[in-house]
Amino acid sequence: MTEPQTGQTSAQEGIEAMAFQLLLQKVVGLERSLQSIPPLLAKIIAHLEAQTAQPEVPVATYAQLYPELEGEAIEEEATPEVVAPAPGRPRRGWRWFTREV
Repeated sequence: MTEPQTGQTSAQEGIEAMAFQLLLQKVVGLERSLQSIPPLLAKIIAHLEAQTAQPEVPVATYAQLYPELEGEAIEEEATPEVVAPAPGRPRRGWRWFTREV
């Protein structure tokens, strides 16, 4: 077996060292990002909790808004109208859809 030349091993070691430094920088950046997440989440949670702490505004019902229409609505519900189809031309559209070819 032949051993690699000294110039090639030092070049490979230099490339490996640069790759290691690059990976080390990326890992350090990830660690910093992960460390900054909990305080950010705490701020978000505090903001959301502050929004839910506001008192609820009462919402008016339809009967409260329109008390004069309350009696009319009961009468309309008691006597439903049956709507008959309007007389006129037969519907050609349905015949076109259901026509056999």
